[in-house]
Amino acid sequence: MKNLFNLKHIVAVLILFVSVSSCKKDKDEVAPADLATSVSGKYIFSELEFEGRTVPADESNLKGDILITKKTATTIDASLNIRSKSTNEEFMVYDVSDIEVSETSGTIDLIYEGEKVAKIKGKKIIISATDDSGTDFTLTATR
Repeated sequence: MKNLFNLKHIVAVLILFVSVSSCKKDKDEVAPADLATSVSGKYIFSELEFEGRTVPADESNLKGDILITKKTATTIDASLNIRSKSTNEEFMVYDVSDIEVSETSGTIDLIYEGEKVAKIKGKKIIISATDDSGTDFTLTATR
């Protein structure tokens, strides 16, 4: 009789264990990060496009990174440090504060003093600019 009583307890514990472990677990919904948080991080120079040519970082004479830091939910600061590999001469070396971020159709625009200065698509930041000699170029860096 004692073995039967112990067997009932074991069966009850097993049923309880199976029912608890088979229940669907509720997952806490993670609130989406604000735009500034989602774009913050270090982006490494990956390619330069100019005059119809695209030059990957390892084939160019440029090196460096872009560091984006959240300031508020809708503004960031950016530190650009893109230099020549051979001479360490500055190509794009700037510290810029109070850049606004806004999202349109999956692309995040970076707006400084009312002008769109870059965009972020996925893990890439894309900056379109003109150098001192008047040549338009697009610099891309990847997180």
